[in-house]
Amino acid sequence: MRLHRFYVLQPLGEDVVIDDVSTIKQWAKVFRYKKGDFVILFNGEGNDVTYCIETISSKECNLSRTKLSPSYIPNKKVTLYLSVIKKDNFELVVQKATELGVSTIIPILSERSEKKNLNEERLKTIAIEASEQCGRGDVPTILPIISLTDVLETTLPHEISLLLQIGGKDLKENSIQKLLEESKNIALFVGPEGGWSENEEKLFKEKEIISVSIGDTVLRAETAAIVACAFTLL
Repeated sequence: MRLHRFYVLQPLGEDVVIDDVSTIKQWAKVFRYKKGDFVILFNGEGNDVTYCIETISSKECNLSRTKLSPSYIPNKKVTLYLSVIKKDNFELVVQKATELGVSTIIPILSERSEKKNLNEERLKTIAIEASEQCGRGDVPTILPIISLTDVLETTLPHEISLLLQIGGKDLKENSIQKLLEESKNIALFVGPEGGWSENEEKLFKEKEIISVSIGDTVLRAETAAIVACAFTLL
């Protein structure tokens, strides 16, 4: 039987005490765990640790370690700068980008962003649940909303930065693929449904960010983001 994985913010030693009320409630009420059942915990340090439940009550659960194995952590650091789009669509991107291995997701406000806010805590929960489900050993960082201007006024800490845009170089082009293969720190910029403004395109050019395309059709922002992440990481 496949064991469920859970992300925790604590060291994973030989014996662990879980006292988070929401976690214990989920284990007892949803999964109906009892003494002798097994769970897998990970904390982003690179290991999946299997524990046996020794005791479980409404206040705490005592676990003893039975197995330690390496978990998958992406070998590339990909930062997705995604313009704020409709809540459900942005949440879908967070889920799929997590599954694909994106390291950081940064919501940005562009001139044509129709929506101006997001529930940051919900996005973090979605990322955690996606990491638990897909077998990933860490959880991507979700940062607060920032304006595109503020992003581009700083020095971008990436080896290569790509701008998704109709008319750009084919993302499948050999020269682009070679850059991606050789780079460990990559940025992807995905705009809103209305596309980038002329002023924003000018800012991208000044930063020498490479314009790339992923096809001849006009993709929705969430589709473009997911496809670009897949091309970059798979």
